[in-house]
Amino acid sequence: MELWTALALGFIGSFHCVGMCGPIAMAIPRNSSSIFSLTSYAVIYNTGRILTYVLFGLIFGLLGTQITISGFQGTLSILLGAGIVIGVLFKSFFKKREQLSFVENLSLMITNSYSKLMRKETSSALFGMGFLNGLLPCAFVYSGLAAAVLTQTPVHSMAYMALFGLGTFPAMYLMYLAPSVLSLDMRQMMRDFIPYLAFTLGIFLIVRGMVLNDLIVSPEITERISSYCVFPGTSMN
Repeated sequence: MELWTALALGFIGSFHCVGMCGPIAMAIPRNSSSIFSLTSYAVIYNTGRILTYVLFGLIFGLLGTQITISGFQGTLSILLGAGIVIGVLFKSFFKKREQLSFVENLSLMITNSYSKLMRKETSSALFGMGFLNGLLPCAFVYSGLAAAVLTQTPVHSMAYMALFGLGTFPAMYLMYLAPSVLSLDMRQMMRDFIPYLAFTLGIFLIVRGMVLNDLIVSPEITERISSYCVFPGTSMN
């Protein structure tokens, strides 16, 4: 996957952040009303959040490297894409299912730790809050990881998730700096847009996997997909 797609995915998908994480961003402590101070707080907070994504990128990048060596990257791309598409199409079904207890416990533990850090007025606490925010279960982040795991090396995967996180920063910064700019209705509209983005990503991963597995023989399609899937200087094989 080309690195620029991470920025695009993060920026477009930041509409999801506005809807889901916007209230969390607005709850970041405000010890000053100056633009400089508020910007500093936002940078520290989001640096912690992006670092979490980078660490996830490292873990999934190591996994992806083994899969690439084994020659199953195309199959994995198809499976991940199909999983995203199914998740979008049957979203209402999955919502009716009871959440796994370990996910509930994880979310509760993160929320409790987050609340404790909010009482502290230090830069390290602010950084920790951002780090914990990155740990919260999020389908949008999972979509980013699905793309990152298909990169060529762990370093590329880390870079992909770093740029993915940077792509989400403008929306999170806006919500923190001027929370009244976007109404609840507008944030809900942004959330409703995300399934279409996820569906598109799923279809792209499926087609990419088919190209890697030589299931699509059209030279034009293969060349176009290849240009978005491979880092400069690397091979699809």
